[in-house]
Amino acid sequence: MAGNTGQLQPREQLMQYGAASLSNEQLAIVILRSGNRHLSVGEVARKLLAHYPDFRDLEQASLTQLETLAGIGPVKAIEIQAICELSHRLQTQRTLRFGVVASSQMVGRRMIETLAGETQEQLLAVFLDVKNQIIQMKQIYIGTLNSSVAHPREVFKLAVRYSAAKFILVHNHPSGQLTPSTQDIAFTKRIVACGELMGIACLDHLIIGSQQYLSLREEGYLVE
Repeated sequence: MAGNTGQLQPREQLMQYGAASLSNEQLAIVILRSGNRHLSVGEVARKLLAHYPDFRDLEQASLTQLETLAGIGPVKAIEIQAICELSHRLQTQRTLRFGVVASSQMVGRRMIETLAGETQEQLLAVFLDVKNQIIQMKQIYIGTLNSSVAHPREVFKLAVRYSAAKFILVHNHPSGQLTPSTQDIAFTKRIVACGELMGIACLDHLIIGSQQYLSLREEGYLVE
């Protein structure tokens, strides 16, 4: 690393050398900004990292859990959750962005890491062009796939916006079980039928478990 960063405050070091030059503690100090009457911002940062040495646990922490830590009030807890969610979304986009999808298996393997730790069901769509290049991946819905709530129009509105020729649906089962529910199957068939009318093909619908995925096409739920 160029230069001497030892005497710089974290914000000054970030401005001069970039965020990558900061340690985890320094990054936390920049994010937290201040301490309180009893603890300096550095002490709060160290307590936060000591309690959540694994950032995956920090990402899953609730507002209430964060607020139990000394020096973390409601505002800081909200900001931490927002930063964790932004980081998660950036990682998700980085995982799939601008690649070429050769198979559902390729998407399934990549999405296991992205969705396996989620505690809520999420429905996403990976939009592709005519050459199977990924145009965009978007979260469509959070919650159980009930056709009265999760509607095909949300999928096809985005497909038209991105000029997609086809797409792959992905959603997770937080329980880890891969068996599709009645709602999963009904929603998928409805999407396929709408895609045939729109001329935008639903190539597959993948269910992501804890360590595996299931392809509804391979299971025979998507009829050619």
